[in-house]
Amino acid sequence: MSNDNQKRTYASNAVLYAVFVIGAVVLLNLIGTRVFGRVDLTENRIYTLSQPSKDLVKNLPDYLSVKAFISADLPPELKAVSRYVRDLIDEYKTSSRGKFRWEAIDPGGDKKLEEEATRCKVQKLQIQVLRSQKFELGSYYLGLCLEYGEKVESIPQVARPEGLEYQITSLIKQMTQKKRKVAFATGHGEAETAQGFQSLKDDLGHEFEITTVNPSSAEIGADVDALVIGGPKQAIDEKGQKEIDKFLMRGGGAVMLIDGMAMTSPGGGGGMEQMQIKMGQANETGLGPLLAAYGFKVGQDFVFDAQAMPGPVDVGGRRMLANAPMFLGAEMDERKDLSIVQGIKGAVFPYASSVELTGPLQSGRPEKGKLWRLAASSKGSWKHTGFFILNPKMDFSESRDKGAKGPFALGYAYEGPLKSAFAPAAAVSSPDGSPSESKKPVRLVVIGDSDFANDEYVQLARFLPFYQAGAQLLFNAISWTIEDEALTPLRAKTLSPRPITISSDTKAMALQWANIVGLPMAFCLFGLVRWRIRRTNRLGQKL
Repeated sequence: MSNDNQKRTYASNAVLYAVFVIGAVVLLNLIGTRVFGRVDLTENRIYTLSQPSKDLVKNLPDYLSVKAFISADLPPELKAVSRYVRDLIDEYKTSSRGKFRWEAIDPGGDKKLEEEATRCKVQKLQIQVLRSQKFELGSYYLGLCLEYGEKVESIPQVARPEGLEYQITSLIKQMTQKKRKVAFATGHGEAETAQGFQSLKDDLGHEFEITTVNPSSAEIGADVDALVIGGPKQAIDEKGQKEIDKFLMRGGGAVMLIDGMAMTSPGGGGGMEQMQIKMGQANETGLGPLLAAYGFKVGQDFVFDAQAMPGPVDVGGRRMLANAPMFLGAEMDERKDLSIVQGIKGAVFPYASSVELTGPLQSGRPEKGKLWRLAASSKGSWKHTGFFILNPKMDFSESRDKGAKGPFALGYAYEGPLKSAFAPAAAVSSPDGSPSESKKPVRLVVIGDSDFANDEYVQLARFLPFYQAGAQLLFNAISWTIEDEALTPLRAKTLSPRPITISSDTKAMALQWANIVGLPMAFCLFGLVRWRIRRTNRLGQKL
């Protein structure tokens, strides 16, 4: 074969190859405009729309419109967030059946569009940007407006991608579905959203209708889906107990946070800013017989643990964070079939009491229901009973030597039938006419602590982020109890750091040099080997 023919053959092959590559790229782009897909390698699949969100927009009863107000001249700091917003909303649209519509709007200097953004409560983001080697304060639009019929909701500013899917999906759910009702018990020193659980008030309000009820003086309404008893400090009388029992027998769910012992301050108050003498003493809630009938016993004790977490204590006349055995850092039991612990690896339980199984649940394996242990103390834990005044110099070794050794369960979740605590064993119904057994399987959560989600300790998340898990645990428990768990996985869908664990300085230095020198050298070596192979192939050709 002549050199000219060989060159023409190579040239035609190269042209044909280029045509095929260009055609493949064009075909892939055409397919990409019609089929949405993404490879998401993050642990929580933060960049992929969750199935609950897809199901929600897939079953929209009517048209929902989203206006994304996005400035065209966003700085680099917000460009990536803007792309994430567009891709995420595109996924919502792709997952719907044509009833989810959206458009991107750049208000620019258009006063009418700016007025529309203001009407939708979308606000400008003000951030410092580096321009011409100096920092300037810039104002940009990056927010969402959702419209469904006459309802209008907004996410005024989107500064980061974390939590955005939960915000959007919860707003869609709020606008398109009727809220379930959650009642917080009052009248016996319980914590509720007005006092004690205020940090949860706004988040709970987005998903559920919140109300309060004193079971000792009023009936729990038929429209209530779940009841939360948040750590009563006075005994609930028989009337209140019967009302709670009646609610459960009709199939309602309940979250019972019961302190076997209470840590109280004579002067009231609390928080990091105030110093208060803390006294531990037995707590009479009056719910012992009721819980025993259902299969639970909350001990009148504190569970102390050698693996203590930092908590607020008074030291030398000053309040500070210090490790104390009454602050339990408990690892959550992994349960793939239980949404309560989804996304929660551990939580802090301050002044927790032990929870034991008794009566119908003593075996730990109910015949007609399911039982899950939520969390437990470590093997180095023990029980402390009896009155005491908390003192940072207090020696707990005596109670440690005498008390039973851990681990101790701190809470359980149960799903299944319940028998009434007030109906005779052989009776079909109780004397007041209520059924002796629940009409349907009941979801019941019993935890021997109410402080883990209390504002006094959740606010410590500013300094110790793991305290935030307490509020999330209670939120998840309420959602599970009410059988409305669709948004639970979305609350845990955040970007989490995954640091490399290095055991020694030598390994750290080796890893550093491997990144600085090793990777470039490997790339150069690959190029050299590739060049040698191609050179050898050319020299081996026969004319």
